[in-house]
Amino acid sequence: MKYEEKYNMKLSIVTVCYNAEQCIDRTIKSVLNQTCPVYEYIIIDGGSKDKTYNRVCSYEKSFAEKGILFKHISERDKGISDAFNKGIKMASGTLIGLINADDELLPETSEILKNECKKIDVDIYYGNCYWVDSERNLEYVSKPKHDLSKLLYNMVLIHPSTFVKKKAYEECGLFDVTYKYCMDKELLYRMYKAGKKFDYIDQCLTKFKAGGVSDTHSKAVFKEGSRMALSYGEPQIKVKSIEIIKTVRNQMVNMIKGTRVYRVLKGI
Repeated sequence: MKYEEKYNMKLSIVTVCYNAEQCIDRTIKSVLNQTCPVYEYIIIDGGSKDKTYNRVCSYEKSFAEKGILFKHISERDKGISDAFNKGIKMASGTLIGLINADDELLPETSEILKNECKKIDVDIYYGNCYWVDSERNLEYVSKPKHDLSKLLYNMVLIHPSTFVKKKAYEECGLFDVTYKYCMDKELLYRMYKAGKKFDYIDQCLTKFKAGGVSDTHSKAVFKEGSRMALSYGEPQIKVKSIEIIKTVRNQMVNMIKGTRVYRVLKGI
């Protein structure tokens, strides 16, 4: 029996990484040890100078034994968007998930998606995630917001817990490489505007480590978000006002981070 006939889908997972030898094993094992095997795993290494790519290559036999297609390359890229695009182009599955090094799929993620993919008229599946700190301790459960029109100003979905059909990429395009921080938000908003159907899965699908690029460059993120909003025809005065509000709010959040108040607000 063919994979897609047995599992209702062909799930491809793409990981992009650079100098990630300290954490790449965790991510790879989370894909390898799914209760329902993925169809394909693709790793795009940006030409790491440490032993990341050696670690990647060491898993070839493990994936082969499980009958999982395992593709990997190591070469310089033009940023995260470019690396994601390389992985999507290489993917031969019908459904694609993108997780970075140091993030993880939960053991039953593929099985959950297998059951959800019985809904054949859906283009994008999105779910919850466990937000963890550098010690892998749970900070809180992150849930998406469902007003997708707000993607214009906020990343209301959780990118590692969002899985997109290959056909949607073919019809709406790939990541815009001019974006360094808001590429996921812009792409998903573009798909929303194109009328693609989103389906919410009220389960945690991934573990996401706080402190990524967009977390540590908030000012640049806000500027890029404003550029995105303007490109979709939003009034400049509205865009600037929202940018100011976000900046002030971010400063306030940073002031209370780590306090009991912050944990209560996050629902812990």
